[in-house]
Amino acid sequence: MQKLRWVSRKWWFWVGAVVLVLVALYFAGYLKWYAEGAKYRIQNEISNQYIASQEREQAALEAQYKNDPYGGATPEATLKLFIEALEKKDYTLASNYFVPEKRAEELNALPEAVKSGGVAGIISAYRMGKVKPTKYTGEEKFEFRLYEPDSTAPFILTIIKNPFTNKWLISEL
Repeated sequence: MQKLRWVSRKWWFWVGAVVLVLVALYFAGYLKWYAEGAKYRIQNEISNQYIASQEREQAALEAQYKNDPYGGATPEATLKLFIEALEKKDYTLASNYFVPEKRAEELNALPEAVKSGGVAGIISAYRMGKVKPTKYTGEEKFEFRLYEPDSTAPFILTIIKNPFTNKWLISEL
């Protein structure tokens, strides 16, 4: 007991005790901070995975655009090629005149459009009706309104320029 009293009177004992308490407080604070940050690290990881998946999708879509042989040199040429493919009943070719991300969707929609008379209406509007093109100001984008004879309701096609091949593709119908 005497030795313990002697040690407690030395300055280095108290400095060591204070340092030990400070280190314990720092370590406890660090553990609390690390535990609270775990949810943010998980959110960051999920966000990073999402961003990486979006970048992969973007790269794949960009590759499709770069390797796309379809489309006309002008918006009018693309419209003509699309109508000709519809007239030949080559719906796969017709769907290829759409932007790559919409081709499968449009290919699946074309049989219903044939049944409903929509395809015949578009062909009729192009061949015998009125075609009114409109260029969007400041954009590589055209809108075509195709009116069937004696009709005021148009078929509307939006055609955009593929920036990689400089060919025009249908973005909306």
